[in-house]
Parts: sequence; C-alpha cells; structure tokens
Amino acid sequence: MEIYHVDDSGWHVATAKGTDPQRAVEAAWQGAGRKLLAQGDGGFYTQAVRIPPGFEAPEHRHDHAEVFMVLEGSCTFSGRPMGRFDSTVVEANEPYGFTAGSDGLLFLVVRRAPAAYTETGS
Repeated sequence: MEIYHVDDSGWHVATAKGTDPQRAVEAAWQGAGRKLLAQGDGGFYTQAVRIPPGFEAPEHRHDHAEVFMVLEGSCTFSGRPMGRFDSTVVEANEPYGFTAGSDGLLFLVVRRAPAAYTETGS
C-alpha cells in the first residue's frame, strides 16, 4: 500500500492528451497547477488541482468519468455553485466547465484511467 503525501509532489501544469500547450502555459502563469497522486494503483488515478481566483476553465470533456470534489475555496460548476466538500460525478464525454470563486479553488479528481481533454467550445 502506498501513501501519497501531497507535499511530496510538485505543482505542474496539466498536459493531458488534447491540451493546447499555449493554454497550459497561460494557465500556469496565472497560478493553476496540479499534483498527481495515485496513478494506476488499484485502478485509480487521482490528482489535486489548484485554480486561482476567477480563473475560468472552458467547457470541455474527458473520455473517462470522474469524481470532482472541492477541497478548499469555491466555484461555479456548469452554472451551479459548489463549496468545500461538495462533489459531483461527471460521466465520460459529458461537457462541463467551471469558474473558480473569489477565494480560488483546490479540488480533487478521481478517475479509473488517464483521461484525454477536449474543449467543446459551447
């Protein structure tokens, strides 16, 4: 059994398959980042994601379902408010977007496989 200490992992920019490299650089410059935790252990892929205040993640989709849980801060997720410990399950290929609240956002993502990223542009 592995223990994943979040402080042992550095913040880096998300570069999932399908991510626009220029957008990734811009997001990092604004303070966005993620820490990879479990990466396949027991069939789970987890990451902590940090988003600065007011940052807008454009509508997009992933090719695998995920659990999205707010750990700190708040956001508007597909038009609905979410706060600390609120969570949702996003089905594979279901489009969604979110905007971090004025206090920023730290959230946990849990998936059963690495996921590709596709902007939907709605």
